[in-house]
Amino acid sequence: MAKQHIHANTAPLDAQFKALRKQVKDIKVQKRIHRAVGREIKKEMLSNIVDARETIRIRRGKKAKLDIKAGTLRRSIKVWLIDNQHSTVWVGPRVGRRAPKDADAWFANIVEGDDQFIKGNNRNKGVFFKSISQAAPKAYQLMKKKYDFQIRKVARKKHK
Repeated sequence: MAKQHIHANTAPLDAQFKALRKQVKDIKVQKRIHRAVGREIKKEMLSNIVDARETIRIRRGKKAKLDIKAGTLRRSIKVWLIDNQHSTVWVGPRVGRRAPKDADAWFANIVEGDDQFIKGNNRNKGVFFKSISQAAPKAYQLMKKKYDFQIRKVARKKHK
């Protein structure tokens, strides 16, 4: 099965946002705006994820015994800053040492790509792709609105 890639020609939009970021120089304000936009995408992801009906038990050999409780994928969806020096945030399932034990979605790529070897219907196949596709237009509008507000706010202060 071919992997899906989320891609769109966002160069013109990115150029507009770069210009907006130059006008709003305060990194704290940028981070606040980007987190708000990330929460919008997170909300869409949470609404599209369907929890498992029961605990999923994984047994491989004698050592690997994992129980994935229902709702783990949903609990793993976070909005986080990827670098404190910049205002870029990521939205999606947290994995690894920074994720709590009951919210570690190490299996998210298996669910997204429908790569599991169990019988039945994968109700969450493509959930992240679908969520981002659905939420992107609204998220871009929200970001533009928030940057416009901040620019007008700075302009009012300078005008006084």
